[in-house]
Amino acid sequence: MNEKEEPMNMNVTPPVEPVTEFEVHLPPDRKHPKWLVPLIAGGTAVVVLAAVGTGGYLYWNHNQLTAASEECATSYDKAVKAQKKLTEYLESDAVKTAITVKDSEVKDAKTVAVLTSTVKTAEKTKTDIPGCPADGLKGIRAVTAQLDKTATAYAKTVNEIRGKADAVNASKTDKTVADATKVLNDSRGRVEDDKVRTALENAIKSKDGKAISDAVKAVNDSIKAKSDADAKAGAEKEEQAAENTAQAPDNGSSYTGDTTGGYTGYTGGGYTYTPQQPAGNGGGYTPAPQPAPQPTPQPPQGNNGGGSGGDDGYEDMCFVYPTDGSPSYQVPCS
Repeated sequence: MNEKEEPMNMNVTPPVEPVTEFEVHLPPDRKHPKWLVPLIAGGTAVVVLAAVGTGGYLYWNHNQLTAASEECATSYDKAVKAQKKLTEYLESDAVKTAITVKDSEVKDAKTVAVLTSTVKTAEKTKTDIPGCPADGLKGIRAVTAQLDKTATAYAKTVNEIRGKADAVNASKTDKTVADATKVLNDSRGRVEDDKVRTALENAIKSKDGKAISDAVKAVNDSIKAKSDADAKAGAEKEEQAAENTAQAPDNGSSYTGDTTGGYTGYTGGGYTYTPQQPAGNGGGYTPAPQPAPQPTPQPPQGNNGGGSGGDDGYEDMCFVYPTDGSPSYQVPCS
């Protein structure tokens, strides 16, 4: 049995193929111009390159900001640490001790004045440390530079104060050495033990202030000890001499008075002799009275062949014989 064939449907739409990126469909009655395809491809390439360039710049700029921010943070930490170091040094015992040194304790008093002025200036100067900005490459770099200058200024101030404090201490040591040298020279022969002078000499060479101070004290103590010992020995010697004098034997006669006899004038042809009593004989001794010496009359000197005494113009002379054994002498008989 023959089946009747159905006629073909000419209105069926053929399948549609996918359109590519570079294809532009034209109406069925038109064809693609030759110049259109490369133009479209070039425009697409420009758009792609522009997108890539923008993305690359943003990425580069982000990296620059990150690096600048990290550098600024490092500079900020340095500035903070430098400020803290200066504050701690100003409050340290080294600076406080150097400031309190008196002018009389140093060889050059100017060093103390300069240190005091520098410390006061540093204490009054307060520099605020700025923080790093969050964005803006130019601003971040400007703050970083400022922080670096601040840290350098703090470090410079610390070094300056340390140098001036060292100058004060050095001047103090010079004065200590000079004074100790004088003590060393003046103590020669005046100490109880010369070892202390040797110790002082070694301390002076070392320029150690503590050692010099201890050695000077030892020398002064030794000088005092010798002085006290000498004074005690002198007192004992004087006391012994006084005891020896008090214990000297007494011979019962310490008469040292005047033993020279005296006399009065003659009356007529003779005289009366009265011996003087010694004064201050020390032992209460009174010499026994001695008989008065009798003058020996001399023969009268004649005048014109004779005559008695007193009429010839010559004075009669008599001899006196002292009882103490001294030579005789002549006196006028009248």
